[in-house]
Amino acid sequence: MAAELAGLLIVNAAYAAVGAAVLVLPGWVSREPATWYRLGAAYPIGIVAVVVPASYLALLQVPVSVTATVLGIVLVAAATWRLRVWRRGFARPRIGNGSFVARLLGLVIAVVLVYALRTFATRPLLEWDSWVVWMSKARLLYENPSAAPAALRSGSYGQAPYPLGLPTLEALGFGAMGRFDGTVIAVQFLLLAMGFPLALWSLLRDRARPWMIALTSLAIVCAPQLLFQLLTRYADVPLGLFVGLGLAAGAAWAVSHRSERWLLGSFVLFVGMAGIVKSEGFLFAVAACVALAAATLVAGSRARALEAAVAIAVVLAITLPWQLYCAVYGLSTQDYDLANMVRPTYLSAHADRLWPTVTELSAQLADSNHWGLLTWVILLALAVGLLAARWRLLTFAGTWLVLAIGGLLMTYWVSVLPVESHLTNTSYRTIVSLLIGGAAMVPLFVFPRPGVEAE
Repeated sequence: MAAELAGLLIVNAAYAAVGAAVLVLPGWVSREPATWYRLGAAYPIGIVAVVVPASYLALLQVPVSVTATVLGIVLVAAATWRLRVWRRGFARPRIGNGSFVARLLGLVIAVVLVYALRTFATRPLLEWDSWVVWMSKARLLYENPSAAPAALRSGSYGQAPYPLGLPTLEALGFGAMGRFDGTVIAVQFLLLAMGFPLALWSLLRDRARPWMIALTSLAIVCAPQLLFQLLTRYADVPLGLFVGLGLAAGAAWAVSHRSERWLLGSFVLFVGMAGIVKSEGFLFAVAACVALAAATLVAGSRARALEAAVAIAVVLAITLPWQLYCAVYGLSTQDYDLANMVRPTYLSAHADRLWPTVTELSAQLADSNHWGLLTWVILLALAVGLLAARWRLLTFAGTWLVLAIGGLLMTYWVSVLPVESHLTNTSYRTIVSLLIGGAAMVPLFVFPRPGVEAE
């Protein structure tokens, strides 16, 4: 197991290097120490930069390991050249901009997650859906990439319309380990959780109090249900983590008076990744784009509106190809027909599904044994935003939450599966992105840094 674990850690270190290269190339991170804090988001950005193209090229029978290796070498080499042509030397970076409480909370997060490492490295995969829907696809991408596209379209590997973001990430992990191992790959999921607090701090550092960012990260990452669901290797928590980072970046950009293109770029990467991790990820990505457009309209700046329009276009360029691929090959789920969402007669005939759905999702969101007080904190943050007249932030967060919740309700409404069993089997997972996404924006509402969205 030691060799496999070492390989997995090495490839994840490579993701961080690729992410750093992505930040360096457009000048978002330079030799100026004032930009170095942005490297905190390098690890998840590197994952996105590798997994998105690898998952799409896998449909053309290109092995994911080949795409990742070539792309990684090119990006890191280009970033190294970019650093060399800058004439100014490196200055010693100042860590600063922190607090004792923030560091203490960060230490608590690290201790909890490191303590969980042994469990993640040794617990076998027990969940059937996780194996059928995700792990078997990852194994196919790793062991037989030439046969993968046709085999995945056949329907023999779980839900054919489910995108390949997570299986691609797992397949790259198997390649680094040198063999398929459904147990050790769980460490990859824990590493995603480990990278979340630092990335969130990096995104919100200039606009929220460090201790508030750390406290929010602690509440999210150390929630019992989050760690439990990570152990099951389902896609819901990885989806939620990317959604949360994307919303944090988008919200931070929305309240900024400067042209923070690195935040907008991070929004594009994380939200785009969410759109290819899971089917409902596309819903959350579209909702985030609408929320960004709405917040930009409130700001009333033509220049920012143009930047937002470009960002939305790039998000759609990342997420739509999978939707078009499914349409071309007729890949659709038997669980629901999205066309029924706009058929009043169908919705009326199945209106009895709506109230049980509302009740169950509300109960899951309010379950303090699973998620602590996250739901109530999110609601409190929205109330604070209303009282403080943070209209852009409130518009962004409120629009996304309304669209995301409404989309989930509609999905259950038009489903053909028995509502009781369907909710029992999935409701505790589908609400994950709502909680992580909503909570990731809380530091901007509660005790923000002075000057945030001064109207």
